[in-house]
Amino acid sequence: MKNSRLIRSMLSVSGVLILVKGLGFIKQMVIAAAFGANTGTDLINLSFGFISDAQYLLVQVMLTAVVSVYIHIKGKDENEAGRFASDTFQVSTILTIILSALICLLAPWIARFLAPTYSPELSSQLGGYIRLFSPILIPLVWMAVCHALLNANKRFVPGQLEGLYQSVILIAVIVLGSEALGVDALTAGYWLYVAVSAGILGWQARRYFGKRCGNPFRNPHIQQLLRMTAPLLIGYGAVYINQMVDKILVSGLESGTVTAMSYAAVLSNLVGTLIGSLCSVLYAHVTEHISKGNEQAVSQLTERAALVLVILLLPVTVVAVSQAEDLVQLVYGRGAFDENAAAMTVQALSGYSLSFIPLALREIYSRIQYGYQDSKRPTINSLIGIAFNIVLSILLCPRLGVFGVTLASSAATLVIGVLNMYSARRDAPFLTFGLLRRALPFLAAGGSLSVLVALECRNWFGAFPVFFRLCASSACVFLVCFLILSPFLKKSGLFSRKHTQKE
Repeated sequence: MKNSRLIRSMLSVSGVLILVKGLGFIKQMVIAAAFGANTGTDLINLSFGFISDAQYLLVQVMLTAVVSVYIHIKGKDENEAGRFASDTFQVSTILTIILSALICLLAPWIARFLAPTYSPELSSQLGGYIRLFSPILIPLVWMAVCHALLNANKRFVPGQLEGLYQSVILIAVIVLGSEALGVDALTAGYWLYVAVSAGILGWQARRYFGKRCGNPFRNPHIQQLLRMTAPLLIGYGAVYINQMVDKILVSGLESGTVTAMSYAAVLSNLVGTLIGSLCSVLYAHVTEHISKGNEQAVSQLTERAALVLVILLLPVTVVAVSQAEDLVQLVYGRGAFDENAAAMTVQALSGYSLSFIPLALREIYSRIQYGYQDSKRPTINSLIGIAFNIVLSILLCPRLGVFGVTLASSAATLVIGVLNMYSARRDAPFLTFGLLRRALPFLAAGGSLSVLVALECRNWFGAFPVFFRLCASSACVFLVCFLILSPFLKKSGLFSRKHTQKE
């Protein structure tokens, strides 16, 4: 019964995310057609990107720490869990107000740090945008707390709808206001979407907040949360710094490269967000089993989830890398989006797409450790990978441009994923990698043959329109990959009813 609930949760989240990301593609198509890739879009992408990267830091910390602590408290006392939720909201608001004020104060220096090659005039404009976006962090952290509480209570869909609100609002603002506001229609759209999303998520999570009394910083559960949060802030903060380094490197390339990299990130994030969201569903269920000491369920859920994601993501990676040009042309190839912007976006997408399988391994095995409230080891692994990423980006950017930067990011994700797999066994020594090891020869054969087929598809379907060429090539890659893997799937019974019931 619990296993079927997990599957239903994953399917519902997957369905919603596909809808949301599909609409997100339409949003990006509208932005690309309206504004293309130029200095104006670079300024907004750098400034709001700085804030949204901070949002990523806050959201990941909240979803990791709050969910784990809340579930452990709720299993003992629901009233205490409600008080913890209210205290978390207050503490995070106070800390974010301080952070927002610091960003506003330091905006000119942040602008020079983000784009050291910019002229004084452009740097001043960038600082103005950073100052304009700095207060938006406050409602963003409210959204993060509410999202975490909803996930902890097995309500996974509401938090995923944030992307839908963003897409609908930005499309509407651009269509209605781009003539009057120009590229600043994006600024108005971002502010409006955050205000609407914070209100909706707050309303949906209201029942989980309890009565608050006394100083929230004296709540022992808040102190426990802060102790768990400190390593997470270091780890995710290092990710944040790494993203800043990437943008600094790319800002020194030709005009529009920062925007092109953000366009590629939107495409790769369709898969990346799906991985993260499915792992969030898994995390809530696994943490519940950890709190009850059910080691067998933890092991089965973790190892089967890892293998299923690797199998599904293998052909996705092959298609995304080999057909990157068709993907970019299909989504963005119209309006002000010219051939130069397309070429830069294709390079960035090819590098990003190599991270899909490493990302799945990183997320699954880090969350096992978070379920045991161990945030130190994943943080150390993250720091090692990010140091590797920064060095590799600096080395590859002058030679390979934006492709070198995104390739370095994927390589670092692989390093962190492998480190997380092995450090997870310190908290959960009962974990094995038996299924993955047995599947490895089949995965290698399926991946190699599907790459060859993908390259041949360029000749077979070269005369087809872009959409049909992409569909035909993808179908061939998936078919070949699963034909090679079918003997292993049949033997392991991974997707069989009998195997599921056994759990």
